[in-house]
Amino acid sequence: MHREFAEDVSRIAAFLAKRDVSRLTREALQETYGIEQPAVLLVFGNDLPYVAEAASKAFQTGIAEKMIFCGGIGHSTKRLRAAVAASQRYPWSLQVIDQLSEAEIYRMIACDLYQIPAEKILLDTQSANSGENAQNGLAVMEAHGLEDFPVILMQDPLLQRRAEASFRFYAGDRTMISYAPFLPVLNEDGRMKEEIPCLWDRDRMLELLFGEVIRLRDDENGYGPRGKGFIVHVEVPEEIETAYARLKNTHPEISRDMI
Repeated sequence: MHREFAEDVSRIAAFLAKRDVSRLTREALQETYGIEQPAVLLVFGNDLPYVAEAASKAFQTGIAEKMIFCGGIGHSTKRLRAAVAASQRYPWSLQVIDQLSEAEIYRMIACDLYQIPAEKILLDTQSANSGENAQNGLAVMEAHGLEDFPVILMQDPLLQRRAEASFRFYAGDRTMISYAPFLPVLNEDGRMKEEIPCLWDRDRMLELLFGEVIRLRDDENGYGPRGKGFIVHVEVPEEIETAYARLKNTHPEISRDMI
């Protein structure tokens, strides 16, 4: 039972955590896309502080000219604040960050923990969902003369594929590289193979997995062109639907009312 659960979760997570390059380096971007100039690293806010850390580490390698954090106050903000305040990894109390947006918290992590110069970071503090992240991120790029730069997009790995589909809905044919900050793979005992600080708990992970499969479908209930029209068409493979059905059957308490 544990092995099947771990395999199904890992299978769906691998689909959701889309990476267009195997490693995020200037050499890989040049080899795969012919990109010689630095890109713009666009990071959508979520409830994982580690995403800001992964983005900061990537930015330190010189892959991007600017880093843009998009995220106002939305569904994930309280979880992000709580995760940061509860961890000894971060030096801020809940009182300090209680009124801050996701983008502002991410900037604090980047500047204070990774010494990213503040002038290299641009913010959108108004977005409350992925569609607004995409629209406002593009607006920030245009306002700062970055509209011709290629974009590297980073998000919670379980939200990465939908973030890409949302960005492409608004950005059209712009060069965009999707890169999930880590790959959620479970051992047979159901634990993560890679230790990630302040990660979601098991129920939250399943909630995200189930919700993303539903939202990515291009049907009347999904977010694609045949449904709500929030994202470009995404093909959900049959093996992902099969894994989803097995998990939904064993965890009905989490899978109901996901939309």
